[in-house]
Amino acid sequence: MKEKDLQETYIERLNNLLPTVDFRKLDRSCNSTKNEYAKAILKQMHDMFLEVYGTDYLEVGGYGFVELPAVIQGRNTGHMGLGIVSLDLESSGEHWGTFFLTQLGVIDQERKTPAQAKYLSALYIPYDYWYTVSLERDHHVDFDNVPEKVADLLRACHGGQPEMENSLTRADEHGKASIPESEQPNGPVMK
Repeated sequence: MKEKDLQETYIERLNNLLPTVDFRKLDRSCNSTKNEYAKAILKQMHDMFLEVYGTDYLEVGGYGFVELPAVIQGRNTGHMGLGIVSLDLESSGEHWGTFFLTQLGVIDQERKTPAQAKYLSALYIPYDYWYTVSLERDHHVDFDNVPEKVADLLRACHGGQPEMENSLTRADEHGKASIPESEQPNGPVMK
């Protein structure tokens, strides 16, 4: 399948999943110790990616634009959510946008209303993200200092990969999961 076809197929699958998501429940789940619902939704998005692309390891330059399931955390607030990040793999993984899965529904960072912009600014902006797939040589995401709550969500996507689970389980004295560079994972109606 061509790169564009893969991207379109993945977006189509996401568009079939997203109307079934209880966004208020997802927001609560991401920000509590009872995060099973968030784990289940993130794993569904990750598994769909795996089914469409046939892998959860991407090489920079091997694809054009990709949408990746991700955990997002506001730097100033610590508020967490799930999302889909758009990356350009022809330019070393440059971030081109984010679809936030919020209690208000899906918000496209590039096409938001003033009310949505205010909401994102209050909870997320600026933000960090960590996607569920492995991406070769991405220097834009800090997988060496993954907050433990984020690592817990990411772990749900890698049940069949003990080396990934072990990496995400290691935590340093600051409550961060440290992932060795060699093992780093790499990331509505979407249009």
